[in-house]
Amino acid sequence: MAKGNNVLASSHMRKHWNKWHYVGVRCFFNKMAHKTIRKSKRAAKAAALFPRPLGKLRPIVMGQTKRYNTKVKIGRGFSIAELKDAGLTMAFAQTVGIAVDHRRHNKNADTQAANVKRLNDYKSKLILFPNKEGSKVVKNGMIPDSTADKLKNVEQNVTPSVFALPAVDKTIQTMAITKEMTEFKAYQKLRHERINKYYEGKR
Repeated sequence: MAKGNNVLASSHMRKHWNKWHYVGVRCFFNKMAHKTIRKSKRAAKAAALFPRPLGKLRPIVMGQTKRYNTKVKIGRGFSIAELKDAGLTMAFAQTVGIAVDHRRHNKNADTQAANVKRLNDYKSKLILFPNKEGSKVVKNGMIPDSTADKLKNVEQNVTPSVFALPAVDKTIQTMAITKEMTEFKAYQKLRHERINKYYEGKR
């Protein structure tokens, strides 16, 4: 029950939302039919791309901000340093289904090593068709053309970004607390290192 001399809340029920289409109201009633349409479009796309994978190979990166910086996700493209460590160039990588992001820089050695391993696994498992169909000339480039035996009975990779995200191990490892751990003063250590960084080059 309302109390005091307050304005009654308006319910806004006379908008004629179903009559005027320019207000941006869109109904979505036939849900199952659209599900079938999306499925047929995915199948048509896979048939058009065969035998190529449905997506490009993309790197593993860490999420942004303090909330997500412990989460692993799929990035936009590999950095130049990662491609160099894997023995590839930007121009060649883009021709064999590898996404490249020249703006990315590596600040984590573990993530860079994981992405280089991802590239090397892709190189070892990649079936590269000759440039001309039916050609018997095998080119030995950065990734050599596959032999005729490997080209038989090939299967299409339908996994997004070719390789799925690695499984996350959420088990907690236990260990005994030592005397050094109890005597270690973390706050003082952080303040001391911050002061050293501030006065670096000035002292």
